[in-house]
Amino acid sequence: MPQFKDMQHLSFREELHAIEAVIAGQGVGVFSDVLVANDLAAGRLVKVFKLSLPGYGFHVVSKPNHPRARTIRAFSEWLRSSP
Repeated sequence: MPQFKDMQHLSFREELHAIEAVIAGQGVGVFSDVLVANDLAAGRLVKVFKLSLPGYGFHVVSKPNHPRARTIRAFSEWLRSSP
């Protein structure tokens, strides 16, 4: 069995480019179920393992003492209240 450090690999800055490379037969990848749902349904990709990672999350970040801190806080609270 080859060691990972000895294996050739591709890397991508954009996940969508990596997905296209896998569809083109360039290897395997680990992707968000959300991004590849259509490709899985169409049979362009095959889920190799019944493994799933926790869902995606979002973070609201801002500079400390931002001049619009009240607006940012209100927006953040609105996001948390949405179903």
